[in-house]
Amino acid sequence: MNIRDARKQANLTQEDVAGYLGVSRVTYGKMERDPDLITLSDAKNLAEIFGIPVEKIFFSSNCNKTYSSTN
Repeated sequence: MNIRDARKQANLTQEDVAGYLGVSRVTYGKMERDPDLITLSDAKNLAEIFGIPVEKIFFSSNCNKTYSSTN
């Protein structure tokens, strides 16, 4: 789940979420398009707003990559 999907599921506008975060709608829109812009503090607040775990802000549920070390 990305934050756009979470926002829509919560029936909130970008303006609503931006207001809760204390940023402009434009800044929040950039966060939706580029999750690398989301700070840990913003992620915590977004998780509270959307009622989801903070991990879901950064990791989608279909993230099933496994990593192995080759030495």
